Amino acid sequence: MKNWFVEENALHAAEGGLELEVRLPWYRSLPLSVIDFGEVRINGATIDPGAITFRVNGKDRRPGELRGLWQESWYVLDSAYIRFPYPAVKPGAQYEVDITFILHPPYIPKVFFPFSHKKVMTAN
Repeated sequence: MKNWFVEENALHAAEGGLELEVRLPWYRSLPLSVIDFGEVRINGATIDPGAITFRVNGKDRRPGELRGLWQESWYVLDSAYIRFPYPAVKPGAQYEVDITFILHPPYIPKVFFPFSHKKVMTAN
């Protein structure tokens, strides 16, 4: 199992905010219903969970919409993108990204795996 999910150069300036490219930190594909988010902070400011979008398989969804999507998978070789609003984003600027991503594998009842990433990154 990988212990990372954010690669170098994964932070991108996007319209109205930032976008973080992430990889599935698991050894096999998982249904979207097992994906959850912990707290997301940019430069110490907590991002409203209702303002976050998660794009995988070419579709944008709010984190709360993932729970019912047991029939759609995030494939282990595919990237997903987490977009969050942040004012006055500038390419080349540095941002401290602090995100916790939680997986609840369907074949391991009552167990969850949090994956955290906290790092100063430069927006491309």
